[in-house]
Amino acid sequence: MSLTYTSQVGKTAARFGVQHTPGRMAVAKIQHDLTPNMLPKSQVPRTGRIDPVPVKPLKAALDKVMFPIMRLNYRTSHQAEYGLRFDDWWFNQSNDPDVGIALSRIDDIELQLRNFRGFRAAQLAIERSVAPKEERFSEILEDSRYCKPWYDQVMREKAEAASWDNY
Repeated sequence: MSLTYTSQVGKTAARFGVQHTPGRMAVAKIQHDLTPNMLPKSQVPRTGRIDPVPVKPLKAALDKVMFPIMRLNYRTSHQAEYGLRFDDWWFNQSNDPDVGIALSRIDDIELQLRNFRGFRAAQLAIERSVAPKEERFSEILEDSRYCKPWYDQVMREKAEAASWDNY
């Protein structure tokens, strides 16, 4: 996916690009030096930089096992039939309050598209119908992760705040 193909990845990808890993979903890149231009001043740490938290080995192992299973099941899932993208149902505000913080940081257009897809999926479920073929995401690798980078950033900030509290 190149930067000219921004209809699915939004302004975040247009600004920072898309990270491709073979056999995985495309993830919109966000700046690694996340402070002065992406966070409100009240949330900028004194060091001026938020370092990434390493992935825990158990989570990495679970991701390696679960992703191929999700990839096989995605085409026939209700989420794909309703036209939802992976991040629309994986990152749910009612289950995790940190998702709300991450969603407040994504582009307005992406948020409006997410809300539209959610309302449309609810309407299709009530009508007991499915979305048109051209509006479905049939292959999980075609989808791009628009919420994951922001959610990971919130998790890094929480981990850093916890480390400062335990200092």
